[in-house]
Amino acid sequence: MSQVVIPLNAFSNEKGLEKDLDFYITIIANSNADGIEIRKELLNAASLTHDLQQIHNTLKDHHLLTVYSAPIPLWKEDTSLNEERVSAVMEEAKQIQAKWIKLPLGNFDIQKSNLKALSNLLDHYPTIQLLIENDQTREGGRIDPLFQFFQEAEKQNVPVHMTFDVGNWMYTNEDAHKAASLLSPYVSYYHVKHVIQQNQKLLTVPIKNGNELWKEINDVYFSAIPRALEFPIFPDSASINRYIEIINGDHAERMSS
Repeated sequence: MSQVVIPLNAFSNEKGLEKDLDFYITIIANSNADGIEIRKELLNAASLTHDLQQIHNTLKDHHLLTVYSAPIPLWKEDTSLNEERVSAVMEEAKQIQAKWIKLPLGNFDIQKSNLKALSNLLDHYPTIQLLIENDQTREGGRIDPLFQFFQEAEKQNVPVHMTFDVGNWMYTNEDAHKAASLLSPYVSYYHVKHVIQQNQKLLTVPIKNGNELWKEINDVYFSAIPRALEFPIFPDSASINRYIEIINGDHAERMSS
C-alpha cells in the first residue's frame, strides 16, 4: 500500500483552523496516516516564521512525510519565472524540512518561459522535490499547458513532478480520464477528493466506498504512489483511519469476507 497524506485543509472551514497546529499534527501522527500537507494559506502571515518553527519542532517528534503547499504560481502573468516568491516559499519548506513543495503552474508559455532559470533555482534546494498541481484556474488547470510544461521540463532535465488533483478537473471542464492518461508518467502525488454539483456550485465532499471518479482513476493509475485525502474530515484519528481503509480497499474487503 502507498503512503497516505492528510492536508491541513481537510480540517479547515471558511474561517480556517479552529485549534493550534500541534493539535492537528498530533491527530495525524496518532492515526494510520504516513504524512501531512502543511498549507501556507492556513498559516497566519503575521506570525509565519513563528508558526513554521512551531511546526518544525512538533514534526521532529514524529516520522511524517511532510509536504508544503503554497498558492504561489510558478510562472507570473508575463510568463517569466516567479523567482522571488518561489524562492521564499522554498525557504519556508526548508525550514520545516519538507520533502515536497506543491505549487500551481501559473502562466507557462512554452515559447517564452525560461526553464533553465527554474532548473538553476531548484539547484539551491536539492533536498526538496517540486510538485506542480493542476489547480482550478484556466492557466494552471487545463491539460494542454500542463502537458507542454512537463514534456519540456523532461526534455531539459528539470527535476519537477506533478500533483494530480482528481477533483480540480471539474472546475476547468477537463476530462480527468484523459488527463490521467497523458500526465500519469509525471505524477508523484495524487490528491483524492469527490466533487459534486449542488445548487449550481461545485462542492468537495467526503469519499465513499463506491464507483466514484477518484477510485476509477486511482485503481488504474495511482494506487502505488502517495495519496492525499483532500476533503472534509472530522479532526480525530478514527475518522482519518476510516478513510484510509476506504482508499486502501480494506473496508470493501472486510464487507465481502
